[in-house]
Amino acid sequence: MTEHNDTDQIIATIANSKNPSQVISIKYLRSKSAFCTLGIQSLLGSKEILIPVYLVAKDLQLIGTIISAILERISQAGETGAAFAYERRFEVLGKRYTLTEEDEYMKLEDAPQ
Repeated sequence: MTEHNDTDQIIATIANSKNPSQVISIKYLRSKSAFCTLGIQSLLGSKEILIPVYLVAKDLQLIGTIISAILERISQAGETGAAFAYERRFEVLGKRYTLTEEDEYMKLEDAPQ
């Protein structure tokens, strides 16, 4: 039986629709019981996003949509030379979310109602 480490657990990839060469992976981090992006830091210079397992379990497609929208904003800021900052609170399809700093990540969570 082979043990998998965190880098072996890629579950999805997301490509920037305006620049398909920019691809971000979503990987499982067993040590944090969460998923995280892989590639935002190296491609775009911003912190990776940490996504708790419960959010992915609720709606993987919605999480992909949220990550894609964030990637588009980061990419647009880079193309125009504008500074990028993660939005701390935002709404998608009538649900509120927050992004807070946690170590080297920006952690995505449901916002308190």
